[in-house]
Amino acid sequence: MREIKKVGTEHIEEYLDIYLNSYPAYKALDDECRNYYREKTIRDMERGVDVDFFGCFEDGTMAAIMKIVDFNINLFGEMKKTKGLMSLGVHPLYKKRKIALDMVNFFEDYTVDSGCAMAVLLPFNMKFYHNMGYGYGSKMDEYRVPTASLPKAENTDGLRFLSADEKAEALACFRRFVEAGHGQLMKFSEEIEAMNSDEVTKYIGCFDGERLAGYLAYRFEPASDVNYTLNRIVVDEMIYESGAVLKKLLGFLRLQADQVQTVVLRTGDPDFYHVLEDSADISGNYIPFGYIQTNVSAVGVMQKIIDPDRFLEQTAHRKIPACRGRLTAEFAYKYELVSGMNWITIAFEDGGWKIDDSGKNADIQISLRLRDLSSILMGSMRVGSAVRLGIAQVTKGADRLAELDAYLTPEQRPFGNSDF
Repeated sequence: MREIKKVGTEHIEEYLDIYLNSYPAYKALDDECRNYYREKTIRDMERGVDVDFFGCFEDGTMAAIMKIVDFNINLFGEMKKTKGLMSLGVHPLYKKRKIALDMVNFFEDYTVDSGCAMAVLLPFNMKFYHNMGYGYGSKMDEYRVPTASLPKAENTDGLRFLSADEKAEALACFRRFVEAGHGQLMKFSEEIEAMNSDEVTKYIGCFDGERLAGYLAYRFEPASDVNYTLNRIVVDEMIYESGAVLKKLLGFLRLQADQVQTVVLRTGDPDFYHVLEDSADISGNYIPFGYIQTNVSAVGVMQKIIDPDRFLEQTAHRKIPACRGRLTAEFAYKYELVSGMNWITIAFEDGGWKIDDSGKNADIQISLRLRDLSSILMGSMRVGSAVRLGIAQVTKGADRLAELDAYLTPEQRPFGNSDF
């Protein structure tokens, strides 16, 4: 018999057996390590603010674990609830029994029952989740550039280091940053605790009067095993409310060029390389034909719009400035792992979108999979690109595709740097 249910501290040893075996990286796996994670996990379980712990039991024995996070996400300018899957792990003796599949299905049902339309996760295996209907989110770009390539600081007015007592101000600044950016996830309790207890990361803030308008969270790393004078700065968070604030923060980093030769920056803005005086990274990599490497890219958050109708209802506030006429688009989509097709028709009019239930034939019809519909509706992929690449097919109204593409493409691609 297989049962999935919430678990607490009464199952702490079984939970740790699975967790430590599933996530052994950077862990000694000795008694000291186990004691540390026992104390941390008990603390997290007892707090119970926005994370629930679940276990899957086979004939009474815990065979798998996961956590479900209650997230706040910016969807086109308004904060909404979504659920995140975290720390999914299967006992080494219970693998290849489709337990992970059952856990994910439970997570999705739990998400829908909670009133959410969309689920998010960070994949341990992109193919596994892609085949389950999760669409790729937007890419994160990592830049490793010479410090001297950053823009010069015109002035350092308003820049100062934040003390440990000012972490609350940094969180408030981060909250405003999230509230201004589609697809951003608010920090959850475990992230906030890690931030407050971190004694290694440095914070440089940019103030506009008394208001913290942006900050960098960064740390130093050696850049050489044999030369202690070679260092780099790794920026884990780059939060800013305007381009002027960003330039001041980058200018601060450039001022460290005498001590730090390279800087590592991560961003979800695809146009960030235009900020750099020399956008070539330190790899020296040359890509045919005539292209010089600027950064590496990675996919993190994946999303699945489990209930597209509910998603449209929850994002009826979305503003689409380009939409001045009326266009109806029907999407025929297939749920992965389930036979048959589903349909949703969206009406674009009056500068927004909504479900069209008029019953009239749509102006354009597109056929695709749910995972790709999820990426398109969130704005991580353009519908025009999906058709051009053969990911989606237009079955009617190809002459309206460019118009639909303009309506579905948000001003800012969704991006988040939450670690869960």
